[in-house]
Amino acid sequence: MHLKLIPKVTLFALLLTMVTISAMAQSREVKGTVFEQDGVTPIIGATIMLKGSSSGTITNIDGEYTMQVSGANPVLVVQYLGFESQEEAVGNRSVVNFVLKEESFQLEDVVVTALGLTREQKSLGYAVTKVEAEDITQVANSNWLTGMAGKVAGLNMNGASSGPIGSLRVTLRGDQSLTYGNNEALFVVDGVPVRSGTTATSSSSSYTNSGADFPVDFGNGASDINPEDIASVSVLKGPAATALYGSRAANGAIVITTKSGRKDKGVGVTVNTSITTEKAGYWPDFQTEYGSGSDMGLNEFNFWTLTEAETGLADNPRRNLSRYAWGEKFSEDKLRYQYEGKDWDTGIIRRTPFVYQDDWYTGIFRTGVTYNNSVSVSGSNGQGTNTRFSVTDTRNDWILPNTGYKRQAFSFSFESPVNKWIKFNSKVNYYRTDSDNMPMAGYHETTVMYNLMWGYNSNSMRNWKDEYFKGRFNEINRNSNISQDGNSLVVAGTGSYNPYRILYEELNSVDRDRVFGTAGFEVTLPYNFTLNVKSGIDYGSEFRTQRKPKLTAAWNNGMYREVTLINYEANTDFLLQYKNNFVDDRLSFSGAFGGNSMVTEYKKNQIQLSELDIPGVYHTANVPAGINPTPSNYRSKKMINSLYGFFSLAWDDTYFLDITGRNDWSSTLARGYWSYFYPSVSGSVLLDQLLDFRSNLPAVTFAKLRISWANVGNDTSPYSLDQYYGQSAIPGGNSLQRTIPNPRIKPENVESWEFGLEAKFFQNRLGFDVNYYNTSATNQIVSVDIDPIVGASSMTVNAGEITNKGVEIALHATPVKTRDFTWNVNLNWSKNKNKLVRMNDEWDPEQPLETDMGTTIGGRLHVYSYVGQEMHQLYGFALQKAPEGAFYTDDSGNKVDVSGQVLIDPVTGLPSLTSTADNYLGKVNPDWRGGFNTSFRYKNLSLNMAFAYQWGGNRFSVSNGILSYQGKLKNSLPGRYDGLVAQGVNEITNSDGSKSYQPNNTVTESIYTYYQARTLDRYNGEAHTFNTSFLKLKEVRLEYELPKSLCARVGFLQGANIAAYATNLFSWDNWPQYDPEGGMMAGTNVFNGIETGAFPMTRTYGFNLKLSF
Repeated sequence: MHLKLIPKVTLFALLLTMVTISAMAQSREVKGTVFEQDGVTPIIGATIMLKGSSSGTITNIDGEYTMQVSGANPVLVVQYLGFESQEEAVGNRSVVNFVLKEESFQLEDVVVTALGLTREQKSLGYAVTKVEAEDITQVANSNWLTGMAGKVAGLNMNGASSGPIGSLRVTLRGDQSLTYGNNEALFVVDGVPVRSGTTATSSSSSYTNSGADFPVDFGNGASDINPEDIASVSVLKGPAATALYGSRAANGAIVITTKSGRKDKGVGVTVNTSITTEKAGYWPDFQTEYGSGSDMGLNEFNFWTLTEAETGLADNPRRNLSRYAWGEKFSEDKLRYQYEGKDWDTGIIRRTPFVYQDDWYTGIFRTGVTYNNSVSVSGSNGQGTNTRFSVTDTRNDWILPNTGYKRQAFSFSFESPVNKWIKFNSKVNYYRTDSDNMPMAGYHETTVMYNLMWGYNSNSMRNWKDEYFKGRFNEINRNSNISQDGNSLVVAGTGSYNPYRILYEELNSVDRDRVFGTAGFEVTLPYNFTLNVKSGIDYGSEFRTQRKPKLTAAWNNGMYREVTLINYEANTDFLLQYKNNFVDDRLSFSGAFGGNSMVTEYKKNQIQLSELDIPGVYHTANVPAGINPTPSNYRSKKMINSLYGFFSLAWDDTYFLDITGRNDWSSTLARGYWSYFYPSVSGSVLLDQLLDFRSNLPAVTFAKLRISWANVGNDTSPYSLDQYYGQSAIPGGNSLQRTIPNPRIKPENVESWEFGLEAKFFQNRLGFDVNYYNTSATNQIVSVDIDPIVGASSMTVNAGEITNKGVEIALHATPVKTRDFTWNVNLNWSKNKNKLVRMNDEWDPEQPLETDMGTTIGGRLHVYSYVGQEMHQLYGFALQKAPEGAFYTDDSGNKVDVSGQVLIDPVTGLPSLTSTADNYLGKVNPDWRGGFNTSFRYKNLSLNMAFAYQWGGNRFSVSNGILSYQGKLKNSLPGRYDGLVAQGVNEITNSDGSKSYQPNNTVTESIYTYYQARTLDRYNGEAHTFNTSFLKLKEVRLEYELPKSLCARVGFLQGANIAAYATNLFSWDNWPQYDPEGGMMAGTNVFNGIETGAFPMTRTYGFNLKLSF
């Protein structure tokens, strides 16, 4: 019986063993530790996956993991950013440790290109620079574009120092069009073009000798974008990179990708808060020795027209004052009748010490502060559905009282598969910007900077402050033109002003709502086809008001204006794409065909009251009897329909070829001329693969040679081909426009060649990228003179050519890299030559083309471009000089060349100004520019510094001209009262009419005339044009990242960063005050080359805290 049971027991045991083995094969525990390359330092957060499954885990704060494995031959795969992936067969082990090696190569650089397509950067035949989000958000800026300055070769940004947000003009590789406003780069967000420029309140400039309708900087469209929502920025520099945008591609593109939800399963929350203080700096070099007056101190200063009633004295000095500072010397011992000497309660005016007031100019500025707080929530189910939502609140109190803005930003992203073939994605951004007052910049009585320039340097800012807040800016005091009867304003006269009144009553408000976003589907089709369909909109609505109270310069009866603006753009796209590999996967092919329909609309409704009835009431019904409000409106609409296609070829992952084509049909052009085709070709070869550098030259990690050609366009604006009537001077009459439109106008044409070489060495520790480009822009849309017999003075034609030739160099290096310490360096340099090659055939080469800036600075300064020369050059008045070849013979009988030396009158010792403003003062554009960034990391502490630099270029300063000729700067001190002998030569007219020269030895007869009316005269463009070379420390950030082990111990905290930062810590330059970068505003444009009453450049200091949960 027992023998019979043996087979059964054996069978049972065998089955039990098999079941146990099977169970063990299905699931068993494995644990271990993951270390860095040194085999000692544990890696926190490394991912361990069971190969061939979705099972996995991550290491804890000690680098340890525990997980279940199954299968007959389980294999673990470990991954961690910055280290090579590693696989290990488990076998029979229950403990498996890993020691990871640092990556020999960086992750493949992937960039977003035209149409939002993602490409490997190594395959591109044109220049693209990628800027990561952390490079933009090193510091908190009012305009995030400021964070791009100096970080991309060939990217140029010009501002006008015109307010809290500070609009920027963004260009790439120089100007391509003679229409100044058509040169800015295209901005694309998540694959959809968006509005980036400004919408002006008026077409005037920030300098004028009359009127008061100045531009107000409400911020450019690109500044609305919230940097906290930006994932990356791709800068597409040349036409080949942007050719798929057709007639909008001439000026390059800034392609922005916003953040999406997390890809791994879970929910994350990030809180980011920063506080930034801002302080005006870089003041003019004021002289502190001499006070108000214009008689060189001959008579004592006296602000008032005095009688015995005000002083109690029968004998009073006569009134003697001037806003100039050519008066007597300051001294505490000198007691003078000044504005501040009046007791406004008793009416008695007493003498006070005549001393320099340190706050006469700077006292109105305060320390500004900006609070920025954001919260973002990101989640994913780990199966393809992810979402992200963020809210950012920004509140700014600027450096001037009662100025600043509030902004709220909301961002939403959602992506989810509908089924296994269709994926839905959507991103929406909403921005709300409010301001009770955006200050008006420029040079006029209605701007703060004008008030300061023309203030008295013996007058404390508190006098202006008291005048306004204590109600003294009234009609009685204003009408006391000569400060008589004890009544007066700080600046006497009916054209008076007060900076506090400007800031608190001459208000420019804005309420702006803007939403842009995309929604679309990605459909996976059979046979390796995919179809992408999406729509995007950019809708902006603005309500602006402008107020001028009664008794305002140029608006004596007050003014009120309301403006409603609507900007709308809609884009609908489709793209059918095919991808496949052939010839044993050696040949990769990608081809696509797509289309776009774009509609833009602009609406402006305005109503203006040129007089107010009740003072201080700003409403469209508040008009005096018999006066009607002035309404105006404007509408425009533009459509472009496009079809495009491209194909990309790659052979052996070594040779790459891209060919694109796009055809646009534009509504702004006439039938028969509205269809244009824009092609491009680009190619590249990986030299490291072709020449097998890995074996033959291992120091070279990567090398690529690239070349591209493109032909793109620059479209015209709506209705520019239409002929319409205007209102004539005769009531009820109409007049034809002075320029005849041309229905045969074509888009401006831009053809570009580009060559590039890129290389990386020593496992990417060192690298460079060099580009050379040559661009020709023809068919310029210009207005040319015609015979007035036809009833008009000009006609629009296609004529002219502009070329841009340049070099761009980018270098990166990691000189030191250890486990605890890393030092990175990035350097970029670019040079561009912008040349006006030709105009129309009838154009006189001696005739300059003047940039349409809406101003010539009182006729004393011009920005000219001459055929055959570099564009944008400054011309103006200058001191008369000795002609070429002029000389004198010294005592030793040697000829001394005096060509170009200043001519000095031998009798008066004074120089003279030229009679015409046609003297060359310098070119506006710099010789070259660039940036330098360096970062140091020691364990969890990092230091980042960003520099920007420029060499060459010139700019005329209105501020310097006004302050200098008034005698308020130190440049007016030499020889004030002891005279001087001006450097130069005397020109002697001989009896035979010939000229001879001798060194000047004549003492100047009038130092006042020498400075105020000659060398420092505000009309002397030569004296107030300065070189704009500079080196700036733009950004500094010191950051500490909480160790991950500590965060893990907290449990709920995934990461924490705390940082301090600063901007504009120093600027080495020859610019006399404020910012060497910048220009002036005129309408919607920022023009370089002229500064007109700019606000001071500021330094900022801030603190940032970021927590991730």
